[in-house]
Amino acid sequence: MANETPPPPPAVPQTVPRTPTVAIWSLVLAILSFFCGWLLTAIPAVICGHVARSKIRKSGGALRGEGIANAGLISGYIALVLGVMSIPLLVSMIQSHR
Repeated sequence: MANETPPPPPAVPQTVPRTPTVAIWSLVLAILSFFCGWLLTAIPAVICGHVARSKIRKSGGALRGEGIANAGLISGYIALVLGVMSIPLLVSMIQSHR
């Protein structure tokens, strides 16, 4: 029994990087902007995406999810462009109907 080795020290729990909820909201709002109320959802999607990217960069590796934030940003910007491009189309349809 004198030759027994002591048990190894307990393992240090490693923290898993989290995804900020702002990044998830950015993606959710961007997807919703293609189906309902592009003005009410695309602009907040872009804002949330920028906030999420800023938080991720400032976290020093404690946060992840930059891909989700980028997807929300890109989709939000695409929805904004499509929404703005649809305004003249809608105006011409309304004027031609009169």
